[in-house]
Amino acid sequence: MRYRIPAYYYGFACTGAGCEDTCCRGWRIGIDDASYNYYRQVPGEFGRRLRQNIQTDAGTGQNGGRSFVLHGRDCAFLNAEGLCDIYRELGKDRLCRTCRTYPRHMEDYGELREMMLSLSCPEAARLILEDDSRGAGRLVERETGERSEKERSQDPDPELLSCLIEARETIVSLIQDRSEGIFERMAMVLSYAHDLQYHMNRIRESGYTHPEKRRRHWFRRLSRRYLSSRAAARFSDRLEPFRGREKERLSRISAWMRELQSLEPVLGQWEKKQGSICTGLYHKHSGEEYQRLERSFEAEAMEFEQQWENLFLYFIHTELLGACYDEDLYSKVKFAVFSVLVIREWCLFRYYRTGHIDSQELAAAAYRYSRQVENSDENLETLEQLLRENPLFRLKSMLVVLVGAE
Repeated sequence: MRYRIPAYYYGFACTGAGCEDTCCRGWRIGIDDASYNYYRQVPGEFGRRLRQNIQTDAGTGQNGGRSFVLHGRDCAFLNAEGLCDIYRELGKDRLCRTCRTYPRHMEDYGELREMMLSLSCPEAARLILEDDSRGAGRLVERETGERSEKERSQDPDPELLSCLIEARETIVSLIQDRSEGIFERMAMVLSYAHDLQYHMNRIRESGYTHPEKRRRHWFRRLSRRYLSSRAAARFSDRLEPFRGREKERLSRISAWMRELQSLEPVLGQWEKKQGSICTGLYHKHSGEEYQRLERSFEAEAMEFEQQWENLFLYFIHTELLGACYDEDLYSKVKFAVFSVLVIREWCLFRYYRTGHIDSQELAAAAYRYSRQVENSDENLETLEQLLRENPLFRLKSMLVVLVGAE
């Protein structure tokens, strides 16, 4: 089995009580079966406290529907010092699986397992965004032992997975080529994914005898096309019809932000906070005022080039290979583009309120977005459906949002 791990992964260390926004607050923590069975046997007063503060949630869920009780928004075992009483009383090894591993998480793709840090942790977000060694685009690979026959039976199509890995490498190359601005590069990646998806759909619907050969042909052909020496200049010319459409761009990005208000609340007072952003940026400003604010923000945030790249590549690395199960590569790239642009709007709102933006505030916007979206299966499913079906997220509409202000 192969493991791939980002270069910054081993630099993570929990800051404990010093964390600015503890992971023990704001969501239910699911308890795995092994931990639950152990907690049932813990003796004494602390054992009674454990059992009194485990609840069975509606439905089954991946952890049998069991989670720790929340006191307000805090886990019942978060103490006044900002530390965990289970850790203090029973030791690190007796934390439930979620608490032992977070923010580390794994994604399995048959013979390939990728280990990442979750952006929803403030310290992980800092590591991801501040990596200036191009490590955000580089995964370190190592080999481990063989897997069981049962594990092999659940493998995705290895040929499709290989194509997707090559496509991801192409995307990394495109987004790290700074001959064009970050929005143009994201537009180029989006178009590349759109073209790949078009041919994947045609091949699937046509019933070819050897679809894998045709798919491989188109993946390689399109990668060569988008990576050619003149591709960026030619694509820049193709974007000309989308430039200068400021009013349309503002209308579309504000509609994106309004769609977010309907998500299941994970952050405290989610709908109110998102409503404040929409009111502050779009309702209180004319189109011209918004454009002036945006230009001022861009001047302040010029040094964020690396952070935007790292953020985009984080979403590409965590999402793209999932297409080996549903063959929907395009929606996953759209999600990466959407996520970066929404986080940027949150930063713009912060700048509107304070007249200042820095890398610490960008990291805060990033981890809060991740908590609201990535830490809720319901919200991820809602956004995936929106990105697939809503006309707001068709290619031309998203290109207007990306380059319409230029």
